[in-house]
Amino acid sequence: MLTCKTLFEIPVYRLGENSYYEKMSSHVSQTNQDKDYPIDEDYLRKQFGGDWRYNEIIGFLRFYRYGQNQVRCEYWETAAKKKVRTRKKQFVQVSDSYCREPFSPTASNAELANVMKSAVDHCEQRLKNRVLDRELFDATVNLIDWKALLS
Repeated sequence: MLTCKTLFEIPVYRLGENSYYEKMSSHVSQTNQDKDYPIDEDYLRKQFGGDWRYNEIIGFLRFYRYGQNQVRCEYWETAAKKKVRTRKKQFVQVSDSYCREPFSPTASNAELANVMKSAVDHCEQRLKNRVLDRELFDATVNLIDWKALLS
């Protein structure tokens, strides 16, 4: 029987943080343009969709060990046909093998970290016009004991 073990998840965003905040700023400016009594900026930011982090997520990549020598990735995304600003989201699984990266059970931690990086890079290339939040992954990938985690 094949065993599966979750390794990590990476959120997928509709657009990058800078682009989002530029559009938000433009929305606030245009709404208050030529008004004698401008609308409160905090209200307009909330109306626009709130902060970027967490609110603009449209999907998740869930990486897991499959069997004894393969890393796979599930891709989950919002069920909406058009990805727009929204606070009501339902995620559905798009694929349970969005990426497949073989690895050697005898590989070193550095080699296994490179396998993980390769898997994330592969998914990033497949998700054109989307932004992966790699901040936590990139900060920790070389610090994790992959041999212990994958055993």
